[in-house]
Amino acid sequence: MARHWNRTTYPGVRFREHPSRKHNGKADRYFSIRYYVNYKDCEEGLGWASDGWNPEKAHKVLAKIKEGITTGIGAQSLGDLRAEAEARRAKETNEAKLSKVQSMTLSAFFTQYYLPEAERTKRTWKDDNGRIERHINAKLGSFPLCAITKEDIKAFLDFLRKERLSEATALHHMAILRRAFNMARAVVIEGIPLFAGPSPLDGVALPKPKNARERFLSYAEADKLLEAAQESGHADLHAAIVIALNTGMRLGEILRLEWIDVDMAHGIITVREEADRKPGGKVFINTEVDAVLRKRISSRRHSRLVLAPPKGGKERSSLTHRFSDLVEHLGFNADIEDARHKVVFHTLRHTFASWLALAGTDIYRIKTLMRHKTITMTMRYAHLIPDATRSAVHNLRPSNGATRS
Repeated sequence: MARHWNRTTYPGVRFREHPSRKHNGKADRYFSIRYYVNYKDCEEGLGWASDGWNPEKAHKVLAKIKEGITTGIGAQSLGDLRAEAEARRAKETNEAKLSKVQSMTLSAFFTQYYLPEAERTKRTWKDDNGRIERHINAKLGSFPLCAITKEDIKAFLDFLRKERLSEATALHHMAILRRAFNMARAVVIEGIPLFAGPSPLDGVALPKPKNARERFLSYAEADKLLEAAQESGHADLHAAIVIALNTGMRLGEILRLEWIDVDMAHGIITVREEADRKPGGKVFINTEVDAVLRKRISSRRHSRLVLAPPKGGKERSSLTHRFSDLVEHLGFNADIEDARHKVVFHTLRHTFASWLALAGTDIYRIKTLMRHKTITMTMRYAHLIPDATRSAVHNLRPSNGATRS
């Protein structure tokens, strides 16, 4: 059956009625437009009244198409109009996505991306979390990540220094920020990279820590420390001090040491290589360490660890606090303000290397025994090694007191 078209009050707009379907109590109407282009009559259907079409709306569409045909600018057909509308919707969608990405704050990025990844891959992620909560979020957390500038980073560094944080601690904060921006480059939200372009840390002069410890114990101080540890009744503390002084092992390495890593027959301790930790390797058991280990070897059947952890506590913090109490009791840190000169547990490792140097051990053997990554780290002990240059200053005058000519 042929379609019956009806005219509207708008030239070029007409409609036909559906034989049975109703809309607002009347027959549903289908609207179309007719126009002349390229010497041809063209008619295109728009849609039903039930879909939102009416004569006025159809007329506006027709007028826009005629304007395009007349001026040669813009849509010249219904297809062109629909393509323009689709492009506009796509642009608006992309702008909305971009706005969502650009509005993500640094604090939100830490919560949603950085910390979950750090918890999975970084042993010290809790340290990062503490620095983020205490300082980074306090000054930069509310900033959109994409909007943080080099000047913002410099201002943050100034803030850390006003808070009297050490240069080493400030450098840790910079490392977190650098990792955050590097990570953000790999994050894509709805097809849009979270961060692009240079990092705001590029070109910022980073802190240069001067925290190399210079203090080491004299033989007499070491004897006092060992005697006090023995008298304290804390066998683990005494054992840890003996091992550190005589092997240069770090506190964490001592606390993780298992009996399976101790070869008493050959006098060797194996410090395991582990990801995200300091280099492992072999250390050697001298008579002092041998005596301590043999005294404790009976506890081997009770624990796989050489130093058994306390019940319901953390051995690292427990040992550290006991060591600090011991040092305070002995007065080793009295009236000392510079942290480099204070005695802490790590001083024992420094003492081990210093004693090696004073005994004339060459710098390459010290590097091997300390398990340093580079010789540069070991060279700080070179000045302690006796040589002819040192003895020269003691021979400024002839021994018989005669004058020089």
